[in-house]
Amino acid sequence: MRLVALVGLVVVGLVATPSSALASCAGREPAQVVADSDVVLTGRVTAVDDPGGDHNPRPVAWTIAVSAVHRGSAPQTTHVRALTESPDLVSSGGSYVLALVESGGELTATGCQDVVATGTDAAGALMAAAGPARAPAADGAVLPGAAAVDVGGGGMSLTTMLVIALVGLLVVTFGGLALAIGLGLLTRRRRGRTDGSDDAPQRDSNGTPFK
Repeated sequence: MRLVALVGLVVVGLVATPSSALASCAGREPAQVVADSDVVLTGRVTAVDDPGGDHNPRPVAWTIAVSAVHRGSAPQTTHVRALTESPDLVSSGGSYVLALVESGGELTATGCQDVVATGTDAAGALMAAAGPARAPAADGAVLPGAAAVDVGGGGMSLTTMLVIALVGLLVVTFGGLALAIGLGLLTRRRRGRTDGSDDAPQRDSNGTPFK
């Protein structure tokens, strides 16, 4: 049970940490959001790659048809790494203003006031802080966000981790039990052989048995 409890604590930590980070960054002004970003763009989400899973948040990838770039550079088709929590309102077909961070050649939405639906006051404030709109770069340009994002299988789900933990616990428990039974049987056999040799009659120099 200790192993199961440990797995549970790890899962809780993984799930709780992003939520805490989102709460800690609330209240930033649009100018601060822009200053913390490498690319600010406006576009329509044409696809959401969500491998699924039992835990949330989990990694997802958005494909964006970019209509305008307000900060930095981005291709017409931009791929973004995100989480299911950044934010929940993002869906395929929706248009948004996105303030993104570049890391390792990818563009990432951190989930901290950096994705807002177009046509809202928040979107207008973010675009105003980011500066005039420019056309996106042509597809094929070597830019962050040009390559598709691989989110794999979304990592191990909570169910998978619990199954692995339970299987490991069963292996340890029944493996130890089998070893104990085997050692017990071996000890009994050795004792039986020893007891049998003590009961055997002794013989004198002429071969006559005596006790």
